[in-house]
Amino acid sequence: MAGLTAARRLATAGHGVTVVDKGRHPGGRMATADLAGGARADHGAQFVTVRSAELSADLGGWMSDGTVHEWCRGFGTDDGHPRYAAGGGMRHLAAALASGLDVRQSVHVDAVTRSGGGWAVSWPEGHGAPAGRLEADAVVVTCPVPQSAALLGDAAEVPALAYDATLSLVVALDGPSSVPAPGGVQPTGDPVWSWVGENAAKGVSAGPAVTLHTTAALAAERWDDDDGPLGVELLAAAAPWLGGAGAVDVRLHRWRFATPVAPHPDRCVEVAPGAVLAGDAFGGPRVEGAYLSGLAAADRVAGRG
Repeated sequence: MAGLTAARRLATAGHGVTVVDKGRHPGGRMATADLAGGARADHGAQFVTVRSAELSADLGGWMSDGTVHEWCRGFGTDDGHPRYAAGGGMRHLAAALASGLDVRQSVHVDAVTRSGGGWAVSWPEGHGAPAGRLEADAVVVTCPVPQSAALLGDAAEVPALAYDATLSLVVALDGPSSVPAPGGVQPTGDPVWSWVGENAAKGVSAGPAVTLHTTAALAAERWDDDDGPLGVELLAAAAPWLGGAGAVDVRLHRWRFATPVAPHPDRCVEVAPGAVLAGDAFGGPRVEGAYLSGLAAADRVAGRG
């Protein structure tokens, strides 16, 4: 969200922009899995909340063209704050943001270095893409901060910010789940799960498909466990939410940098002349935090003259 938002704002202002992304689809943690039987499940960010005037303005357009829709106003009780879901999954909101931009997928950047008065972004051959290098006047780096630090190396001093990890289990079912209306639960005091969502109820999946996120504590404790036995154990722990239905597809995804522990107070940080860091670790978490950080990063770059 941060990178695509920054890119759109800069491109709209007339700047030449290229987005490089290691994923096969744009979106990062705005990720959606295609499952057996035509089911789909958001396995990263689950929905969008809006409190800022800036995101509210864009949201109106996304709603009018059908990219997003209001899902609910709370889980268990109506708290008055709409949660917006993307039809077809959060990945499709990212695809809408990427439309019209020069976005290069499956590019695993391994270095961001100074080049003359600007910056160079380079990557080796692999993952279906040839080796390459781009040069630019400025660079906005929006991957999690520890990864940004590794890419920039000695070229910039990057703030040390920590993240909690999450293990995400998605399960396509052959019958209805037991997730109550409106299709989302944020358990309190549960030693395993911090989130349970039903993607069909959210308007994402054609059939029952449940997403479960572990607590940060469990993810930290079990991070190094093998996928096979860990997946079996987590599926058993998910049983109370599956309504007795059979699992027709099960996926386990690891988000090492799922949630910033203590976001940086600024919406973006220029760590060296022309090198700006952005993302949900700057100024505030969640999708909206990443969006606002992307806007701030674009304005910082454009304001350099």
